[in-house]
Amino acid sequence: MKLYHQTSEKSINSIFRKGLIPNGLGIVYLSPLSNLGFGEVTLEVETGNNKLTAFDDCSDWEVLCWGKIGPENIKLFKDVVK
Repeated sequence: MKLYHQTSEKSINSIFRKGLIPNGLGIVYLSPLSNLGFGEVTLEVETGNNKLTAFDDCSDWEVLCWGKIGPENIKLFKDVVK
C-alpha cells in the first residue's frame, strides 16, 4: 500500500541508507495524506507485506506500520517547506 511519511531534511540521508526504522514498540507512523505538516520533506512509502493498523478516530490521517520499511520502498515525494 502506498502511504506517506513526513520528516526533517536532516533525516533524509539516513532514511535512504537504512530505511524507516520502527520505534521501540515496532511502529513506523505513516499517513494516507501527503500534507500533514509534520516535517520539511514528504516521502512516498510502499509498505509491502508489513502489517498495517488504523484506528477509527484517526484513520483519515494516521496508519501504524509494524516493522522496518527498507530504503528500496521509499522515494522522495516533495519538499514541504522551502
